[in-house]
Amino acid sequence: MGFKLRLLSGWTPKWFQKRCLDELTFSTVHGLQELILNETSEFEKHHLTTSELSQLKTSKIILNGNLKEKREYMAETHNKLVEIMIKTMGREKAIALGREAMFSAGLSLGQKFKKMLGVEDSFKKVILAAKILYNVLGIEFTVIESEEERLIMVVHRCFLSEYYTHDTCLVLSAADEGVVHGLNPRINMKFTERITEGAPCCLASINMEGID
Repeated sequence: MGFKLRLLSGWTPKWFQKRCLDELTFSTVHGLQELILNETSEFEKHHLTTSELSQLKTSKIILNGNLKEKREYMAETHNKLVEIMIKTMGREKAIALGREAMFSAGLSLGQKFKKMLGVEDSFKKVILAAKILYNVLGIEFTVIESEEERLIMVVHRCFLSEYYTHDTCLVLSAADEGVVHGLNPRINMKFTERITEGAPCCLASINMEGID
């Protein structure tokens, strides 16, 4: 195991957690802003309120504050942007395009964090890195093997589920799937149940291609 990954898995300093959260916030918020600006006509923009238009500005969105404040800021911004997407595009198109954009953002983040954390290709190393990143978001999970001998990620606690709407969770969970694929392109993850849908925990199936 790489020294950095081993060190951070035992103790992750607050400054590093804040840095990761800022990276996650900037990438996902900017991705949603770009999607809305590219897919919304001037006529549709004309019908947005001043408050909604302010959400589309590419100003600095990194908030000074503690981890809880940063998480809240990120979640509330995601909710507002997804709401604008649905208002301007319709729900079906907004969800589809939003998930595509967030998977792409997550993929880039995963590749970046892979280098930052020194993640090797084994499944255990990827899960260890994912635990570090999920801890930044206030998320706790375990990986179990189902009766069908499939690997399942079980999210027991999610800070964001207290703030996200169901539609926001549906869109932003694609970023999680992208991050895992970015950490290792031979690993694919897909959420099948979500706390925001009323489930007791989130479930995601994990498929691997030739990984120990």
